[in-house]
Amino acid sequence: MTSNLDCVGLGVTDRAGMRRLVDIALAGAERLGEADGVSVLRWQDPSGARLVLGVRGDEVVDLLPSYAGTPGARLADVRAVNEDVAVADVLDDGGEQATMLAAELEQRRLLPAATGPVGGLACVVALGVDVAVYADAEAFAASDASLVGDRDDPGDPPAHVVEQGWPWPPRMATESFVSYGVFGEPAQAQAYARLNGTVLGAEPRTVTATGQRFVAARVRTAGFEADVCLPAGDAGGVPQPGNVVAGTVFLVGSLPVPTAAGGGAAPAKRSWLPWRR
Repeated sequence: MTSNLDCVGLGVTDRAGMRRLVDIALAGAERLGEADGVSVLRWQDPSGARLVLGVRGDEVVDLLPSYAGTPGARLADVRAVNEDVAVADVLDDGGEQATMLAAELEQRRLLPAATGPVGGLACVVALGVDVAVYADAEAFAASDASLVGDRDDPGDPPAHVVEQGWPWPPRMATESFVSYGVFGEPAQAQAYARLNGTVLGAEPRTVTATGQRFVAARVRTAGFEADVCLPAGDAGGVPQPGNVVAGTVFLVGSLPVPTAAGGGAAPAKRSWLPWRR
C-alpha cells in the first residue's frame, strides 16, 4: 500500500529523510492558529503539496500530508469523534444529506468545540493509497474491483434478487463512496474510505522540495467532488477525463477556518516526530 506522503510527492525512506522534510516545512510554514498549547502550522510547496504540523514547544507532535485542492463538498455538522478524525454530513445542492464522511481535517485542532459543530464548503483530498484507473465506466463495471463482497465466492443470489431480475453478484456504481470511519466505535475511527469516481481532469505535479512527481485528479463521486492524489507511476500515466479512479483512499479535509492573527513563518529548529501513518 502506498504511503500518504508518497501520494503528494513527499515520500521518504528513512529518519534522516523525514527530518529533512520536516525542517523544510517548518522553515516556510504559516501559522493557522493555536489550541491547548499546540501551534498549527501549514507548509505548501508550489506544486500544491502540503504538510500540516502540530508543534508544542520544541516538539512536532503530529504531521498530516495534504494538498491545496478546490472546494467541492458542502459539509454540515462537522464534529470530532476522536483526537484525529472528524465526521461530517455531506449535503447536496438542495441541502439534503447525500452521504457521510470521516476525515482528518487540516484545522481539526482549531474546531470551535465550545460552540458546537461547524460546516461549510470544504476541500476534500483523497490520498490514493491503493487505487487503480480504468478506461471508462464499462471497464470498471466489468472489473473485479466493482464487486461487492467476496469476489471469489459470491454465493447464490437471494430470492428477492432473482425475483427482481437484478444482476448477481452485486457491483458498486461507477460513482460510489463508502467512508469506513462513520461505522463502528468513534474512538477507533480512521479516515480511510472506498472511493469510486469519474475523472473530470488531471495533471502531473512535481514537488519543488523533493523532485518527486504525483498526479492530482479532480474526481466526481457520490455526493461531492474530491482531489485524488497519487504517485505518478501508480496512475499508469495521467488519467484522462472519463476514466474511473477506484480504490482505497485516505481522506483529508480543509474547512474555511480563519487564519489566526499573528501568523507567519514558523521557527526552523524543532525536534522530529516519526511519521505515524
